[in-house]
Amino acid sequence: MESVSDFTGSSRRFDAEMAVIGSLLIDPEPVAGIIFHELRPEDFGEEKYRAIYCAARDLWMDGRTLDPLIIANTIGDGAIKEVMATAMTLTPTAANVKEYAQIVAEEARLRQIRDIGTQLAMHLESMEEAKKLLAKAEGLLAEQREERVWSYKDLLEDYLEWLNDETPPDYLNWGIQPLNQMVQIAQGCFVVIGAASSTGKTAFGMQLAYNIARSGKRVGFFSYETPKRPAAIRIFANTAGVDLVKAKNKDVSQIDFAVLMREGDIAMTLPFTLEDEGGWSVDDLRARTLAARYEVIFLDYVQMVPGDPRRPRWEVVTETSMKLHRMAQKLGVTVIALSQVTEPERDSKGKRRSLTKEDLRESKQLANDAEAVLMMELTKPGDYESERELRVVKNKDGSLGKFWMKFEPRLMRFTPCEKPEHLKRQEYNEGMSKLRENRKRSSRPQEQRDPEYHQAQFEELPDDEEIPF
Repeated sequence: MESVSDFTGSSRRFDAEMAVIGSLLIDPEPVAGIIFHELRPEDFGEEKYRAIYCAARDLWMDGRTLDPLIIANTIGDGAIKEVMATAMTLTPTAANVKEYAQIVAEEARLRQIRDIGTQLAMHLESMEEAKKLLAKAEGLLAEQREERVWSYKDLLEDYLEWLNDETPPDYLNWGIQPLNQMVQIAQGCFVVIGAASSTGKTAFGMQLAYNIARSGKRVGFFSYETPKRPAAIRIFANTAGVDLVKAKNKDVSQIDFAVLMREGDIAMTLPFTLEDEGGWSVDDLRARTLAARYEVIFLDYVQMVPGDPRRPRWEVVTETSMKLHRMAQKLGVTVIALSQVTEPERDSKGKRRSLTKEDLRESKQLANDAEAVLMMELTKPGDYESERELRVVKNKDGSLGKFWMKFEPRLMRFTPCEKPEHLKRQEYNEGMSKLRENRKRSSRPQEQRDPEYHQAQFEELPDDEEIPF
């Protein structure tokens, strides 16, 4: 049997795959966990070894014995017994199984890169397709299957080292101080911002994206709904103070032009990109994110990300959410998804409860996957110039809370503000109404008051007393 270092050329993969299977068959108990953790079925280029791996994994997951005969019978292919016998004969020891598994995983990535090279050479039809393929190859090159297991001692040492490091934590700078204080998001997180239609979630998302880019992060804003020109009008209303209505009618002053020219100095170095790609899947987003080296991406909005049209919408959005969450973790990119909501029904008095994370449209998986969920709604229903209430309804690494923002429609700008006066009056009136009701109830005669309920009490009967039932 060749040593690990002797594997060369095309035989390197074949021999490593055989050694992994041989190790699994001759000494399954100590090596099964290592193999099934390190490798996936698609990592095996040889179909016969892939079949043995899958059959053994299924038995192992069911808690059954990994016996060669049982594995062969599970596969149901008579020729597979000879393959297994050869693998066991040529693998004298399972001591090097981890190294063999690493070779198989590495060869699997190389095989995928070769396939990409073939597509680039033989089947390429556009530059955009080339960018996606190259980004996919870059992702494969960057992928590392390193051990992510730490003892309690390792955790403590790493934590103390982090505390002693004078470098400040690298949290997103939202550009809105109350939000910075409440939601501290590091790289590799998935955040969802929900709001009803016409509440201003796109304008709010663009303002956050611009602020984060001003802090130095590379930001990509993927728009599935707003084309380039309307998006530009909204952005420059916010950042340069150009009146939205006047900009739409090209009725801007010389002062506005001067401000826009000065904004050009910032634009030269601002790492902010608008991506108007309405048909992109999550895999396309991943490839583009790698190619552009984005650190933060915004999606406007998550329900617009396409999926299999034959599947129910809730399944498509559920899969989209899970993929975005994995993408954020794997690439170390912060993904901020704007989301539609299903507004709660109103009661007999015309009131409805505040939005919760369960109101995110089409899939509850969004709330499950997100590290933080923010909900924005009007403080005066139907009045789109009223203040917005922004509530943190989920926050894995912090507390929940809310604050208010003034919205200027002509500038598409959100600014933190004090609690609106009409909410203060409403809260005061509700408090006074409850106080009057309590006083009215307490002033009624005893026999007219609501019945009081008391906790039932039980006593243990003496042993010598006959039970009456």
